Amino acid sequence: MIEEQLRFGFGKNWADFVDAHFSEERIDKAQEHLLRFLCLNDLAGKTFLDIGCGSGLHSLAALRAGAERIVSFDYDSDSVATTKHLRTFSGEPANWNVLQGSVLDQAFMQSLDTADIVYSWGVLHHTGDLWRAVENAAIPMRPDGVFYIALYSSDVYLDPPPEYWLDVKRRYNLAGPWRRRWMEWQYAWRESIFPDLKNRRNPFKSIMGYAASRGMSYWTDVRDWLGGYPMEFAGNGETKIFCRDRLGLELINISAGEGNTEFLFRRRGAQNYWDKVTADTVLIDLEGPFLHRAGQAYQTEIPNYADTADDIQHPRRSRLMLYEDREPVGFAHQDHTDIAHHGGGRYSHWQQSLIFSSTDGSDPNSNGRRYAIANDMLP
Repeated sequence: MIEEQLRFGFGKNWADFVDAHFSEERIDKAQEHLLRFLCLNDLAGKTFLDIGCGSGLHSLAALRAGAERIVSFDYDSDSVATTKHLRTFSGEPANWNVLQGSVLDQAFMQSLDTADIVYSWGVLHHTGDLWRAVENAAIPMRPDGVFYIALYSSDVYLDPPPEYWLDVKRRYNLAGPWRRRWMEWQYAWRESIFPDLKNRRNPFKSIMGYAASRGMSYWTDVRDWLGGYPMEFAGNGETKIFCRDRLGLELINISAGEGNTEFLFRRRGAQNYWDKVTADTVLIDLEGPFLHRAGQAYQTEIPNYADTADDIQHPRRSRLMLYEDREPVGFAHQDHTDIAHHGGGRYSHWQQSLIFSSTDGSDPNSNGRRYAIANDMLP
């Protein structure tokens, strides 16, 4: 009985989101985020599989982006109903199919048509069997397709650690309605309101503008975070190694540093639209020696990019991507103390400087790896 109480009702949460917050602006933001990370102008001619479709917002974004065919499915019947509601709102397009099923069901996954884009945002870590879910999710990917997943990263949740948050989630799901509201405001104060006040920013402006990131609602995501159980965390390197060694995938894009790390993979040796993205990307090699700042943090000067760098007024303006041995790192906008203490590929394009760390904590002056940057590559 307790275990059933601990399972969070994601579908009910997303149904409330659609009822209270659904808008054309949110569709536009979701579509913009999707296309930016994929480095595509549209999805014309491409098929899209949405694993754990939740509210259906991202499936609808794919439809608006011109996807040739969309298949959405979720384990949660309320999520399926909400997605079907959005499909009806969209005129019941014949090229959008909504199903109920589980990513842990291998036979179900094998029954699906293959897709150009296999997409699962913030879902696979809630199945109770993360790595089996990741492996099964890749089954319907076409040989020349891409695999776009977002997973909660243990590299981000260091203080407090994952064990703390798992306890919070258990307590939240066992709490009554008033206790849950109190926990939501506690979280908002600690994670958003107090940091904004400390940095002389308007916290309520930040909360009201939250939808600008992915088209989501701040409070919906707070409830999703506090309630999301079952739950597993995975390190960024752990995910890359699993997908490389177990699934034969290569990492082609990454955005880290937020709760969910976003990964974009394709099969090793595959040829697809990403070859043109690579050909159009100008990598600027970084020449050492790099100045050792402290701990795992090193610094090099890149004054030519100062006008697009982060600074006090624009703490997340930079779109610079760091590469290690030609693989994107994507762990941007990080606090300089965290770079020194935790490394792991964290970096900051700050004013005229790049403060960075290697992915394994080694000295970039002597580890034999090549470091490079590309401007305007972050999603």
